[in-house]
Amino acid sequence: MKTISFYLVAVFFVFSLKGFSQIKVYEDNRVKIFGDKPTDDPYKDLSMQIYGSYGQYLANGRLGFGTYGLNASLFYARKVYVGELGTNFDSDRLELCGSNGIHFTYGQGYDYNDIIGKAVVDMEIINDILTMVPKFYFDTDVYSHGIILNSDRRFKENIEALQGSLDKLKLVRGVSYNLKTEGGDTNFISMDGWPVSGKEQNDLAQLAAIKEKLKQNKRERFGFVAQELKEIYPGLVEEDSDGYLHVDYLGLIPVLVESIKEQQKQLATLKSVLQTQ
Repeated sequence: MKTISFYLVAVFFVFSLKGFSQIKVYEDNRVKIFGDKPTDDPYKDLSMQIYGSYGQYLANGRLGFGTYGLNASLFYARKVYVGELGTNFDSDRLELCGSNGIHFTYGQGYDYNDIIGKAVVDMEIINDILTMVPKFYFDTDVYSHGIILNSDRRFKENIEALQGSLDKLKLVRGVSYNLKTEGGDTNFISMDGWPVSGKEQNDLAQLAAIKEKLKQNKRERFGFVAQELKEIYPGLVEEDSDGYLHVDYLGLIPVLVESIKEQQKQLATLKSVLQTQ
C-alpha cells in the first residue's frame, strides 16, 4: 500500500513540474507564461508576458476570462478575451473581444449606470464620478459602423434654445488642410546589443514605407482651426494637458440646424413681403 502511495505521489509531482515548467517566475517578479525567449523584452519592462503557439516567436498569446470556449461549435463561444489578433499569423495587433460588447468604465470602481435608480445613493460618490472626464486618445483615423451618443434629457440640465446661430456661424471659417507627418528613426538594427528579429526589421521597413507614402500623397481634409473656432464657440474647443486644442465637431450640428431654421424663417418673411407688393 505504501509503495502504491509513493508512486501516486511521484506521478503527481512529475505532472506538477511539467505544468509549472510553462510558467517562469524571475527573481525580479517578472512572469513569462508558455514560453521563455531571452531576446524578448530586453529592457525588462513587462511584469507578465503571455506567449502563444504560433511560429518561432510564439505569437498569438491570448488571455481569456470566464466561460471562454464553452459550446465551442458557436462563434460566440469566444466569450471574453484579450490578446494578439489572429491565430495563424504574427499580426502585432491587439484584439479586445466581448461577445456581448465592450464596456469601458472609470473612477474608483463605480459604474455610473449601476448607481442610477438606486433608492439611497452616497452623493459624494456621485460628485466624484461626475467630476471625472474619461478620455480615449487615438493617433489614427477611427473607422466604425456608427456612433450613437447619449442625449437623453435626464442626463442634462440648464437646457436653453440656441439664439443667433446664423450670425455666429457666418464668422466660422472652414478650411482645407493636410495632416503633418511625424518623422522618426526607423533604421536601427539593434537595441543595446539585443538583435532585432527578421520580422521586426520587416515591420520597420514597412513603417518607413508607409511614412514615405504619407509624405508623398497626403489626403486632403476639411475642418476648422481650433484657435479660430474658440473665439466664436469656446464651448466646442477643449485644451489638453499638453496645450493642444481639440474640436467637438458633433457639437456643431445643433448650431447648423438652428442656423438653417433661422435662414428659412428669413426667406419666409422675404417671400411674404414680395407677395404683398
